[in-house]
Amino acid sequence: MEKTTILCHYVKALMASLERNGHDPIPLLHYAGIPLEVAEDANARIPYRNFIKLIRKSVVTMQDEYMGLVDPAVPLGSFFYAGHLFIGAPNLKRALELGIGYYQHISDAYELNMIEEGDIVRLEVKIAKPEFDPDHLFAEFVLCAWHRTACWLISKNIILKEVNFDFSAPDHESEYRYLFPCPRNYNQSCLSLSFSTDYMFMPITQNSVTVMDYIRKSPENVLLNPVEDDSYSTKIRLEIEACENNSFPTFELIAEKFFMTPKTLRKKLKSEGVTYQKIKDIIRRDIAIYHLTQHKWSISEIAIKIGFSEPGAFIRAFKGWTGVTPRAYRETDSES
Repeated sequence: MEKTTILCHYVKALMASLERNGHDPIPLLHYAGIPLEVAEDANARIPYRNFIKLIRKSVVTMQDEYMGLVDPAVPLGSFFYAGHLFIGAPNLKRALELGIGYYQHISDAYELNMIEEGDIVRLEVKIAKPEFDPDHLFAEFVLCAWHRTACWLISKNIILKEVNFDFSAPDHESEYRYLFPCPRNYNQSCLSLSFSTDYMFMPITQNSVTVMDYIRKSPENVLLNPVEDDSYSTKIRLEIEACENNSFPTFELIAEKFFMTPKTLRKKLKSEGVTYQKIKDIIRRDIAIYHLTQHKWSISEIAIKIGFSEPGAFIRAFKGWTGVTPRAYRETDSES
């Protein structure tokens, strides 16, 4: 998570929730190390670690595990008890049944149903008062939470068949490629995610020790992709990140590592809605933002580190990624 970044759309959505619930978001932004000027730009990006700090502080401030995005609020400690309930189940199906029953018992904030149809299981979510979630932050969060937690329970990445949303495709839909790497449908009757029933009777692999670690790491483990993401875009990113000095191997070399031709790998990436150049740009962007906020290297040194031959090309690329120059981004961060 150290060098991963997140769109400030999410920061703005959380700030709005704080304000709706009667809290001034400015002190919390300062605590999380997020400059107000950056936070107010929905297209800007910040390091993920700062957003996680903001979420944790917001949850405590509002005394609501769901960040003030539902009504009624879900009390602190709910996930602690849910986690211990999950691990007592013999398999994933029973764990989901217990978890669904638990959350329906403690809160009317949303309705959750598990439906099995042939070889597909679908989790359907209906938020009781969607007006509390105008930016759809909770809608995204609840789908991620149930999917990521299910993956963790059986120590396997559960490949999603599709995800449905009960709203139109948002401006930040490109982020969904990484949150939900599967077909996505909009303006549906309810929120839902689908996967194979093959996972349902897999045994629970977690215990009372690992559940405490999982709870301590929340919500980063809920919002980030499962470690064993089977998409080729994630496999390629992991290959690049494993290279020394974040060097970028040729596309032909990447294809060779996956025992396929460049043409075949290009087709697989196209089916995921991404290109090799886009993957490299995302990695460069995140590494650049990370080092700009560390204030250890000059802009010229960062440019060279992420593969640019001269600072001018890096400055133009960075402005295209974030809307501001590297210097402006660093100066704004310094003022926080």
